[in-house]
Amino acid sequence: MRSLSALLAVLSLVTACGAGSHQSPIRVTLTAKNHQPRLTLTGRNHQPPPSEQWGYCVKVRTAAGNAVPAPIQLQLRILSGRTTVGRVGLVSLRRGYDNWCGSIGGEYNVLEAVPRGKKLVFQAVVKTMGVTVNRNWPIVVRVVR
Repeated sequence: MRSLSALLAVLSLVTACGAGSHQSPIRVTLTAKNHQPRLTLTGRNHQPPPSEQWGYCVKVRTAAGNAVPAPIQLQLRILSGRTTVGRVGLVSLRRGYDNWCGSIGGEYNVLEAVPRGKKLVFQAVVKTMGVTVNRNWPIVVRVVR
């Protein structure tokens, strides 16, 4: 009985120490211009107004802070809850290229198809080195007339 209680104590200690200690081999940082991208609507005379770009950047590094030694797949999307309401893009980065900056806006603007004034999430899904890491940036799309 004594050995059984000692074994259970050791198992609980191993489980407690190892349960949440798995560290990802990569670090992903998502930053953006702000949390309120703006959608510009056309005026009465149907002339397209100047479009406002909403910029973002995704940086991927190893846990040690070095360049990632593998190709990177980057999926960018806009979510409402768990539902994708806008696909921003799919980017493949070659080994050694671990920083991607882009913008939403212009002629084809994915913001035209997403709910306005509602809390959404701009999400970067990064796949490399056998792991997938999601980073979220809360947004609310505003309309400028």
